[in-house]
Amino acid sequence: MIFTDAIFFIFLAVVFGVYWFLKSKEARLGVLLFASAIFYGWWDWRFLGLIGFVIVLSWAVALFAAKRPVGDASRRWALIVGIGGNLSVIAIFKYFGFFAGSAAATLQTIGIEPGWTALNILLPVGISFYVFQAISYIVDVARGDLAPEPRLRRVSLYIAFFPQLVAGPIVRAASFFPQMERIKVFSGALFFAGLRAFALGFAYKAGIADNLAQFVDPVYSDAGIAGDTDLAAWSNSALIGATLAFSGLIYFDFAGYSLMAIGVARWFGFYIPKNFDYPYSSPAIDDFWRRWHISLSSWLRDYLYIPLGGNRGGEAKTYRNLMTTMVLGGLWHGAAWTFVAWGALHGIALALHRAAFKGKRALPVIVGLLATQVFVVLTWVPFRAESFADTMTIWSAFTGLRAGGSDGLCLAHNSLDCIGRGAGSRTSKNIHQSYGPKEADRLLGGSWRAGCGLTFPLSPRGSAVRLFPILDGQMQESRT
Repeated sequence: MIFTDAIFFIFLAVVFGVYWFLKSKEARLGVLLFASAIFYGWWDWRFLGLIGFVIVLSWAVALFAAKRPVGDASRRWALIVGIGGNLSVIAIFKYFGFFAGSAAATLQTIGIEPGWTALNILLPVGISFYVFQAISYIVDVARGDLAPEPRLRRVSLYIAFFPQLVAGPIVRAASFFPQMERIKVFSGALFFAGLRAFALGFAYKAGIADNLAQFVDPVYSDAGIAGDTDLAAWSNSALIGATLAFSGLIYFDFAGYSLMAIGVARWFGFYIPKNFDYPYSSPAIDDFWRRWHISLSSWLRDYLYIPLGGNRGGEAKTYRNLMTTMVLGGLWHGAAWTFVAWGALHGIALALHRAAFKGKRALPVIVGLLATQVFVVLTWVPFRAESFADTMTIWSAFTGLRAGGSDGLCLAHNSLDCIGRGAGSRTSKNIHQSYGPKEADRLLGGSWRAGCGLTFPLSPRGSAVRLFPILDGQMQESRT
């Protein structure tokens, strides 16, 4: 059940009606907790036990740690058990296959055949988010920054609150717990604030991101719309265009889901902070990370970068801490070496930026903006690509030096249509053969205009923004 499914709207209407019908604060919290269990169990009821384990472990460890003096060894051991237990959950379910496969590949390169069979472990939805949320609660209590919550139901709702359970934003206990204690009063302002956020997020996710995916996914998955089996079947312009479209897709998909989560939470009287702040308008890479996936980047800063030493201890240690944080941040996104590479590239960029500018904006804004966005777009390639070989193929398409792709620089010649329509290219012919002229024209032309027109999203200053509807191919002007 996702926010764009019809069943979710039925679920939401029922929960919303029951919640506001009840007058008791405790009864309302009980409704939200029960609804969250249904919501998560809808994906796979077997994983309710897993999130239950995370909740009980975090609740018990926080209570135990709070009863010990700050600096006491038992308090530190409790922290280790709490963090270790939570990380073991994500290590088994998300990374076991990755590390086992990597170890097997390493052994095979030196002539040793591994004696184990890879396990196909189903990845529980939202595990990366709720584990990080649980860890932040344990650490805040162990540090003495937050009083422990003795009521298990409160901790359960904090970790399993369904609006942000499966895709964030990652919420801090210090902001969520007080909201559970406040008496909620329904109002038109509350409803329309939620509606505004949800509607915008729905438009981002269902109206833009899901349509961009129709072109991005076939190119990047190596499958091809017409049955092609590798990237060699795609023209340079298709690879370039798919990458530009993906930079728009990942923003609108993730920001859209975050906005919908914010809107749903507001309908129940809860405030969740924004998760994106126009990141594609960033004039520097450090500014990009202050605007992109804010709840994750701030989590990595507060619970990984600073505990590692942050910028204390000299430049060399600062760069080490930056690299460690970004590499692990890349791995958090997915169990593949391409995600590690993506994180490492951003870590290198942050380190170089710090070394070059020492926190100053030495580049003119427009130069910094273009340089940052070129870097961000190019690094989305390993993030989305299936392998390093595919990454190099797509990067070579941007240079125009890729064999078999004479149209690699069509973007530089002011021709958006050549990206999608690809006159004479194998990509265009295959799609026209598979879908017919009319539907292919909509898919290629409309999708590429959307990908290129929406790569740099809406201005925070309310300027006119062109929206290119994918299905009808007609341009409309809208003002944010």
